Parts: sequence; structure tokens; C-alpha cells
Amino acid sequence: MGMTKGGIPHNMNIYENKICNKKFRFTNALWNELELNHPMSVGYLTTLIESKPFQTKEEWRDYYYNSGQERLLIAQKENIDLSSNTSKARQLNGNYGRTEEELRHKGRTLYQALQLNGNSLSITLAECLYMVKYRVMGETWNGVIMRERNTLQTLQKIFPQCTFIKVSGENDFRYAVDFEMYYQNTLLASLQVKPLSYLKGSSPEISKAKKANQAKNKNYSRVFGVDVFYVYSTNKGEILNPEILSELQTLSHRIPQAI
Repeated sequence: MGMTKGGIPHNMNIYENKICNKKFRFTNALWNELELNHPMSVGYLTTLIESKPFQTKEEWRDYYYNSGQERLLIAQKENIDLSSNTSKARQLNGNYGRTEEELRHKGRTLYQALQLNGNSLSITLAECLYMVKYRVMGETWNGVIMRERNTLQTLQKIFPQCTFIKVSGENDFRYAVDFEMYYQNTLLASLQVKPLSYLKGSSPEISKAKKANQAKNKNYSRVFGVDVFYVYSTNKGEILNPEILSELQTLSHRIPQAI
């Protein structure tokens, strides 16, 4: 965790999704139903990608695969059944990545499920293998490294007296929040950074995700006593709902010493 300042290296480019949007969206429901996106399936991705200052997406990819190999070696050495629900298995499954072969297995699982459901778009196994890798590593990089960090830089310039702290991967999953906004040691708010497609999306999958996130956000507010604000932005950090800035500005004025 920490406050993000400074520039983003020019070589930190985004992952491009090479699968057509129609096919990609078609697999969203199965991806979620099979729980292939669960932290126990792929690890706490936010924590993993924030664990080191990766300069390129290739560094992140290699780290994730190597971490997955380390997970298997530890499990073998300590005789841990990774399919169990023991505390040691949960720790390994959440705190480590996956090998390339393990992601390929998830791609085959997705493909088999598509076949059972008719596969009306004739999505190939190769496309399923690619989509799993893109969802796990590509979307995480694009969202966390590009959108979140650039957006945080924008917010830091607007609110220089405040500190923005990245939450842990566990709390990200539990409460659906990305950052906490502090003035000195006072928690002012929590922020969730999303693309505009999340706001405008109305598919069953997005609607289900919104409902789940709302419940998690309410639980966060109950536990920590502050609201969760949604910031919609581009990968370059341009904030697309600038009215949120006025709300945060008003909130910051509630602290006598602030701004």
C-alpha cells in the first residue's frame, strides 16, 4: 500500500483484447458461474500486481507465472492439498499466482462449459485460452496499473493535502473498494475506480456485479463509517464524472484542518 505520485513510465502500455467484443461478452456469465475469477482460483490479483513496481506488462506476466510455480512447490513440499478449504490452502491460493498451464486448464474448463451450452458463437478452444489469460493478467494490468494509478495521480493533483491508500486485495474483494482517501489520519471516503462501460452497462452480468458490489459497499460503510464513491475514468486517468470531485471537495471541508 502507499500513496501514488510521480509519472507513469512510457513503456507501461495496455493489453489489447484481440477477441471480438461479442464473443468476449458472451463468456462473461460462464466465467462468473464457474468462479474462474474467484481469488481462490486465480489469487488476489490486486495484491499480486501491487506487490512490485512492474515497469512493463511482460514483467507482470512473468511474475504471475513464477509466483504460480512457487505456489505449487510450496504445496508439494508441505504436503498441502490446494483443493481443500484449509487455512494453508486458502493462503497459498490467495497470495500466489498461477502457472501458464493452470491458466490453460481454466481455458479448457471454459471451453467445455461452452460446448455443453451449445456454443452458438462457435468460440474456439484457442480463443478460450486467450480470454482466460486476458481476463486474469490483461484486465488486471489495464485496470490496476493504467486506469487506477493514472486516475489516482489526477486525484492527487486535485487534492494535494490528502493521501490515497490502496486497499489490500482481500479488502478489495470483500468490500469492492480500490482506495481509501485520508486527511492526515482521518479516513474521509473510499473510492472505487471503474471504466465508463461499468456505469452504462446493463447486461445481466454487469447488473449482477453492480448488485453484489452495492452490498459490499454498504458493508464497508457499516464497518468503517464512510461512504464509497465511484470514479469513472479512462486508462489515461481522465475523470469522466467530474461531479464526484465536488462531492469529495465538500467532504474534505468537513474536517476543520483540511483544505
